[in-house]
Amino acid sequence: MPYRSAEPRQPFDRKAPQPFPARLDLFRPQSDRGFIAAILTLVLLLPAAICLACDVAYTSSAGWSMLVIGAVAMLWVFIVPALFIRRHPILFGLILDTAALLGYLFVVERFAARGLWFQHLALPIVVMVAGLFAVDYGLISKVVRGKFRQAAVVLFTAPCLPLGIEIILDLYLQGQITLQWSFFVAIPCLILALLLLLLGRRERFRSQMKNGCTCEG
Repeated sequence: MPYRSAEPRQPFDRKAPQPFPARLDLFRPQSDRGFIAAILTLVLLLPAAICLACDVAYTSSAGWSMLVIGAVAMLWVFIVPALFIRRHPILFGLILDTAALLGYLFVVERFAARGLWFQHLALPIVVMVAGLFAVDYGLISKVVRGKFRQAAVVLFTAPCLPLGIEIILDLYLQGQITLQWSFFVAIPCLILALLLLLLGRRERFRSQMKNGCTCEG
């Protein structure tokens, strides 16, 4: 039967339920999130259970298997909660991932490498990295506009990372602060940040001049 008309039988209603999703989102599925989370949990639980059973069977205690269990738990926190977080996913994900990483490092210190390195070395470094990321994300998403300025913000805060790491290492190893190598990392970052700020101002100046000429014309 030939096709007679391309006109729809009724006007298009944008608010009506659509047969297909507006966009494909593999990382944030709109349905069956609980089912996917359950499948991932069982898949991650299998190697942890096998390692624990072998450890208990051959050593009569839970030793090296706790490292595997800790790694599996950390991986679960990295993946599964992201399926359910809707508001501020980056910030909440950062908090959960930081807590999971600190928990795994504590397990490593407790069952593999005993000492005081977790509270004096790992904890401050991880918290510092997470804090710098949160500051950069807040500035870039809420305060600073423009690609050049956003890149400059990252480069301005980047020297805090090597400086902080060297301070923490000096206090842990020597008990005193002697800043040396971190300056070689900080100085180029600051120079590049200033360069990006100048480029950003030049780009904004050009756009303002172009808009002004367009308005006059």
